[in-house]
Amino acid sequence: VILNSFDYGESDRILAFYTEAHGKLKGIAKGARRSRKRFVGNLEPASHITLGFFYTEKSELVRVESVTLVDGFQNVRGDIERLSEACYIVELVAEMTREGMRVPAVYGLILSFLNMLNNGACAGVVLRFFEIKLLSALGLMPHLEACVACRKDFGGDNAGGGRVSFSSDKGGAVCRQCDGGVLANIRISAGSARFLCAAERMDADKLGRLRPSGLFIKEAGDVLDDFIRHQIGKELKTKVFLDKLR
Repeated sequence: VILNSFDYGESDRILAFYTEAHGKLKGIAKGARRSRKRFVGNLEPASHITLGFFYTEKSELVRVESVTLVDGFQNVRGDIERLSEACYIVELVAEMTREGMRVPAVYGLILSFLNMLNNGACAGVVLRFFEIKLLSALGLMPHLEACVACRKDFGGDNAGGGRVSFSSDKGGAVCRQCDGGVLANIRISAGSARFLCAAERMDADKLGRLRPSGLFIKEAGDVLDDFIRHQIGKELKTKVFLDKLR
């Protein structure tokens, strides 16, 4: 799956792609901007392709020899908002994975969630659940089942009337007793925290059929946006664009 690509020199293109067998790789497609037969229309971000490439000793970039389009997700490309959402998915993968780091589950997740967007699933649900599944696959899922500080379950008085807080610095949810009134923490309902945990364990194809409440989508968005920004140290370009578009 193409994560990103850009022009290089007069006729070449540099691209990053995620493969099932090799994880994330970066390559150069020589003459891509001139060749109508081998590459035209096949190097756009969020495209599913069959790719022929080889390693060279002269460069850290693999040499891309051939590309055949498997699925361009045409329904997505016909809508600027859905295209931006698809580009957010691949940009997030590009930022959160290292070259050569092989996590086969990530490849499957990208395709599953791009297909959900292409088939018209609710974008707010798709993006939140993709973030959860990606964080889980990479071993970065925040601790949400209990207080990250005291480890007590969120029940009764410990849930603070059904509300807890989330700290990206601490890597998880914090109960009322351990919160200490820190204003920087994000407020979230104990129910939303439990729903996020349940979503992590569900199969990706089942997640697309869920219809969570608007409150969950908002709270999950607040938590995951903050946590991802904390992990990568910046705001993603597609995230900024989506916020302006909406």
